[in-house]
Amino acid sequence: MRRMELDTVILRWKKTTRALKIHEQEYGRHLTDVLERVTDAQLVHFQDPVEAAAFFCMLDLLKRTRERAGPGVAMMEPGGTEQRPSPGFF
Repeated sequence: MRRMELDTVILRWKKTTRALKIHEQEYGRHLTDVLERVTDAQLVHFQDPVEAAAFFCMLDLLKRTRERAGPGVAMMEPGGTEQRPSPGFF
């Protein structure tokens, strides 16, 4: 898949963002910003632009969740193992 195929999804999501309530539009803009940073090299394993869009938006969500999770918050590690703070942390 090429980036230009994803552009149709980005355009459609931008139009949808304008139809959202004012306080929700920032979230729609964030999603389209995420997709605009995706490169052809990252899209090589996708055939469906909507699947690619969903994947990269969820990937961004997971990254942002991990960054915002403070110490003491259990998070699932890639591979399904749970990460907990060490006992001597407190």
